[in-house]
Formats: sequence, structure tokens, C-alpha cells
Amino acid sequence: MSGFTLLELIVVIGIFALLSVMAYGGLNNVLKARQGVEQSLDRLADLQRAYWRLREDLQQIAPRPTRDEFGDARPAVWSELGEAVVLTRGGWRNPLGLPRSSRQRVSYELREEKLIRKQWWHLDQAPNIEPQELEVLAGVREMQWRFLGAGEDWQDSWPEGSNAGSADPTAPPPRAIEVTLDTRAWGELRLLFRTGLDLGNAAPPTVTP
Repeated sequence: MSGFTLLELIVVIGIFALLSVMAYGGLNNVLKARQGVEQSLDRLADLQRAYWRLREDLQQIAPRPTRDEFGDARPAVWSELGEAVVLTRGGWRNPLGLPRSSRQRVSYELREEKLIRKQWWHLDQAPNIEPQELEVLAGVREMQWRFLGAGEDWQDSWPEGSNAGSADPTAPPPRAIEVTLDTRAWGELRLLFRTGLDLGNAAPPTVTP
């Protein structure tokens, strides 16, 4: 019996190598597509968690003014030029029965393209007490808040007509709050919430192309 010639072996090996390269390329494309889908799902999950966090805080705003670390009175909701917002919220669960209020002081601000949530353990803040921080959403290039009071006009600051350092501490919370986020992954997102302890009145996020 005669075996394969060297030329035939070279041809077979070449065909096998070509098929292997093609198979690897197809598998690599599938893996890259899968990785892209997983990253998109992770970003969507991050957005959903951020939405629910904002929804929980803004819909449970309580009309309780506080004092800052300098002893100055601050309204229940306070924002200057719409760049950040500080608020008092209710419904802070206390399963361990700790000696604290069910209301909580919370703030949202943008730092290094990250939406940061701060929370304080006490409504009236003491000097040199650092809040607990949580990264709510990454990849946020810009953030803008707007507030709807008793009328029909939206305000960029709250309370209405307040300037830096001159917020009326007795001012009631707004009827609705809108936050616009310019994100790297989703573009512009506009989230609208009706404030108060009614948990059924949040509008879903909208995307502006």
C-alpha cells in the first residue's frame, strides 16, 4: 500500500489550518457579540437601579426643614442653579429599631462623571460629620434639575426665587422634580417625578435623541 506524498500532506494541513482560522474567527465574533450584549445589559441594570433609587427618594420627600453643620436653617428641598439637590425624605426603614428618625437627609450631586448620592444619619447635621456616599450611576457628563411649584412654570432653583445662601427654610417642597442626565451610554435622559408619599406617580425615563 502506498501512503500520502509530502505534497498531499502539505495540502491537507493547509486546508485544516484554513478551516481552523475560519472557525476561530467565527467563534471570536460570537464571543465579542456576547460580551457586547452583556455590557449593554449591565448598563441597563445600572440605569434601572439609578432610576429606582431616585424614584424612592423623590417620591417620599417630606416637608421637614433641617439645619446644616453651621446651624443655619435649610428648606426641605434645596437646590441652587439646578446643579445639585438636597432633600428630606421619609420612609427610611428601621428594621433594627434603632433610636433614629424615619426621615433622612439626602443629596445628589455630579462628580467626575458620576452621580453621587449622600445620606446623613441625622436630619440636623453636626459639624465634622461626613455623610455616607454611594455611586448611583457612572458615565454622566452633565446633570440639570428643574422644579415645579404651585404655578405652571418650571424653576431652575428651589425654593422659588432663592439665591445663593438666601433659601427660605419654610418653603414647601415642589410638586414635581425633573432631572436631565447627559450620559455616555444612553444620551440624554429626562426623568420626571411627582413628589410626596404617593408611590404611583413617577413617569418612566424618556430618551431625547
